[in-house]
Amino acid sequence: MQLDKPQDIYSIMAGDIVTKRNLFDLVQYSKVESSPFWGGAEFVIGNTPQQGINWIGQLPAVKAVIIKTRPGSYEEDGWSDESKANYHYSFKARNSVISFQEKANRVLINQPQFLYPIFLFAECKEGWMFEGKFSVVELEERYVVLSRGTNFVNQDVLGIVDAQYQEGGRRYVAHLMIERSKEAVIAVKSLNNWICEICGIDFEKQYGVPYIEAHHKIPVSTYSENYLVQIEDFALLCPNCHKAVHIHMKESGKSYDEIRIALSGGS
Repeated sequence: MQLDKPQDIYSIMAGDIVTKRNLFDLVQYSKVESSPFWGGAEFVIGNTPQQGINWIGQLPAVKAVIIKTRPGSYEEDGWSDESKANYHYSFKARNSVISFQEKANRVLINQPQFLYPIFLFAECKEGWMFEGKFSVVELEERYVVLSRGTNFVNQDVLGIVDAQYQEGGRRYVAHLMIERSKEAVIAVKSLNNWICEICGIDFEKQYGVPYIEAHHKIPVSTYSENYLVQIEDFALLCPNCHKAVHIHMKESGKSYDEIRIALSGGS
């Protein structure tokens, strides 16, 4: 397959093969406005010098991540099992030291929050074989666990909230159990009416389509150890109230319940 613009990455299918020259040129020349690979300022591809981790757009909420991997190059890298459902991918390190503030690492850490796709390419004889779209489901000290497929979000309409990180002398131990979180979201939506907990809007009645968003009352980024979310950890909110809650949490540091009471007029 030939990739002429960064946008073409979204139409690639699992099993497609891209030549090393094509993918290299796409990454390098997406930054050059006069280049045939230019897809616009929003689709400039940032990258590590080795082009192992590449990201489309600007942090924190980029549009996608492109990973090129050579299984076995690093001790932690490789498939978890023969089903190829999960892939371990190492964080970028300098002299064996990992910084979670490195852009290449931040685009992996941010993924569970902003839900952009990770396009995984594995080296093959003909070039790079596309393995599929993945999401980060667990963060370990030196690598992430990527899981095949999930629900992705259009970054053009996503509210951006700064992520929080732990580094320095402490080990990063926020294991994000996304699959179980998704099950909890399904459960909480199935057990409750789809009415916003703050403003009371019934999205389907107002707009003719059923829709509601599940909000983590306690931000995942604040967990200091493994934590399995439960149904009571979520609130069902309309998009406007959900965004307002995130803004207030970021600016005031208040708890969800405090913000809910303030936004709902004290009730």
